Order: sequence, then C-alpha cells, then structure tokens
Amino acid sequence: MKIDLLQPEARRLFEVFLTALDKNGLRYSVRETRRTAELQAAYYAQGREPIEEVNRLRLIAGTYPLPVVDKNGTPIVYGVITSAAHSPHQDGLAADIVPVIDDKGTIPWVITAENAELWLTFGRLGQVAGLEWGGTWKPLNKYGIGWDYPHYQLKK
Repeated sequence: MKIDLLQPEARRLFEVFLTALDKNGLRYSVRETRRTAELQAAYYAQGREPIEEVNRLRLIAGTYPLPVVDKNGTPIVYGVITSAAHSPHQDGLAADIVPVIDDKGTIPWVITAENAELWLTFGRLGQVAGLEWGGTWKPLNKYGIGWDYPHYQLKK
C-alpha cells in the first residue's frame, strides 16, 4: 500500500486515519504519498512556467504530459498545483487522501453543497488521528474548507 512509503511516525498516524475511515464505512483513495524531487519540481512549475516546460519536467519525473488544448482545440490554462518548491511529500510525511463516492471510483474533486460535509468528515477524522489537514489552510471556501483539502501531513 502507498502509505508504506511514508516515514514510520507518519505511517502510524495515517494507519489510524484509514482505520477510522473504514470504521465509519467511508470509501477512500490514497492518491499520493512520497513524491520525488523531480515530480515536485514539475508540480511547482505548473502555473508558473509555460506548459512545454511543465511537460518536460513531468516527463523527467516519469509521469504523463498535460494536454495543451482540449478536444475543441481551445488552449487549456493550468493553475498552480503547489505553493511549495519543497513538500512534506518528499520527506515521506504527507499523503493525499480523497473520498470515493460510488462503485465506479468517482472522486468529488469539486466541493459542492452535496459533498462538503463528506470532505469535512474526512478532515475531522484526519485531525483526530493527529494529522494536519490542508483543508484548514486559508483561504477557506464558502463551506469552510481550505485550498488543499486532499492533503494530510505530520504536524510541524
């Protein structure tokens, strides 16, 4: 499992968190744990560098390039994916964990009135497990959820 890539202290807290999700009957996906410096550099470039440079860095990191245009040929503008040149993910201290809402594996990436409470429940359970939740980082949206809501990390 992906949490096996985390540092022992972080892994222990994430195991508590995932156990709580299981006990509450909540489906989830562990999207990302330990991240290479190359992948972090690609994420950091996104929204700051031209898409050609972002894709060059993504290929170096061993991940897929982002499309430059959509199916209609309209240019796609990618926002910033991370505010940090260095991430706790690189140190094995963070993971991105998201709810799964159906048997197809659908993840509610866009927070709405219908799923905000689910995200807040995930956040509370992560915090009870002793993790810092990126959903508390300002600015908060109208549901009281911060900008990095899939992110959990060992408290600083």
